[in-house]
Amino acid sequence: MSVQTTIAKAIASIPDGALIAPGGFQLNRAPMALVLEIVRQGRRNLRVVSLPNPLPLDVLVAAGSVAEAEFGFLGFQFEDGFVMAPHVKQAIETQALTFRERDVYEIVQGLRAAAYGVPFLPAPGGEASDYMKVNRTPTLQDPETGRRIPVARAIRPDVALLHARVADRKGNLRIDDPYADDLLARASVRVIATAETIVERLEMPTIPHTLVEAVAEAPGGALPTSCHHSYGYSAQGLRRHIATAPQGRGRASGSEANAQRVGAADRLVYEMARCIADRDVVATGVASALPMLAIALARATHAPGLTYINCVGAVNPDIREASPTSVDPRLLDACEGTVTLPDMFDLARRGRIDLMFLGAAQVDAEGRANSTCIGDFTRPRVKLPGPAGSSSMRAAVPKVVIGVPRHSSRSLPERVDFATSVPSPRNQTTVVLTDLTRFDLQHGRLRVVSRREGVTLADLRAATGFPVEEEGHTSPAPTVEERRALERLDPAGIRHRMI
Repeated sequence: MSVQTTIAKAIASIPDGALIAPGGFQLNRAPMALVLEIVRQGRRNLRVVSLPNPLPLDVLVAAGSVAEAEFGFLGFQFEDGFVMAPHVKQAIETQALTFRERDVYEIVQGLRAAAYGVPFLPAPGGEASDYMKVNRTPTLQDPETGRRIPVARAIRPDVALLHARVADRKGNLRIDDPYADDLLARASVRVIATAETIVERLEMPTIPHTLVEAVAEAPGGALPTSCHHSYGYSAQGLRRHIATAPQGRGRASGSEANAQRVGAADRLVYEMARCIADRDVVATGVASALPMLAIALARATHAPGLTYINCVGAVNPDIREASPTSVDPRLLDACEGTVTLPDMFDLARRGRIDLMFLGAAQVDAEGRANSTCIGDFTRPRVKLPGPAGSSSMRAAVPKVVIGVPRHSSRSLPERVDFATSVPSPRNQTTVVLTDLTRFDLQHGRLRVVSRREGVTLADLRAATGFPVEEEGHTSPAPTVEERRALERLDPAGIRHRMI
């Protein structure tokens, strides 16, 4: 039986106040044709649960369609640098949006619970973060150890909105970069989908027709995000959306390059690469263009045996050149294997990831990192992008490398405004890299290990918000091999726009 319909008819079946879950991931395969039809039909008081997929939520918030939102990350990185979802950012900073922000792993576990038909699942990892307090996260006692373990209640969306490359009239969907779309389909009460093209019969679907209520043909239905094997994301389309925001909201951070930024980017890439040992299993998350370049540099120089897991799901992708985004689905076309987004969390929990690169707006003297907010969580002066998977992933990996591109007393305070992620007993090494220095966490305190040539102890003390006693050694200059490899990987200097 055919479930093919029009976008308008499909969206007309969604009532005001429904809990919806857009599929896709970051700049990839967001169901934008469906989202724009929701706006056109004037739907109101929607509740939205979003994995790291900020554009659908931002469009709906801008249109006044959203009453409540739950999410784990609100930014994306492209040619112009890093951008916050500008309308969501404004709505939170002006207390115009009811929201719940938490680690993406907790959201994944909530969706898994719904898919399995159970009321909750354990979601360990973020026990010491401030999200436990602000979200009043429930815990249960582990019968084996007696410890209290955070749990995620089941999240059962009323409707999942998906976009596929191909579908058939029965509703079978082919998705070449599934991320967590199959999980959304199994967790949700209903699935409404669009597809670039609809065929009579589809073999070996990613999502079977038994889960899909309606499908509509929508060529270009993911734009300005990408649809893998059909088209890439539209930088111009993203710019047009960003331009609809109030002045200064979510503005790109890397739209211009100066001499200081050029030097900072090079230093960060070299130092990140040197943190990687040969045969390490290394993972990156969203907005990780510089760490991805550093991994390629390490592989080209001292660590040819490393294994790289990118959050789009590519294992050991063939990276020939720098990219303005670390979530390019084309990485899936030349790689040694694939994993889904939920798989990455599972690999970390099982000790299969050695090193994770993280970013932060603030890191304090005791190694707590903040990517959540400046000021009070409920009334922030500045809304930051959120944890993505940092709260849970950091807790599970032996080696943690945190990048803070601009060294200042604001970015390195005595205590962060919000503890998004914190040191864990499973962390054997914690490194914080800035444009001036490398800190290592030693005996519960960040200590200077090395500093950029020409930077003195007095300079570090003046630029750091907590006491600095160690001068450290001068960082070794990049080798000829490192310089040549970096220029080969990034001849256009993309890295300079990414900080």
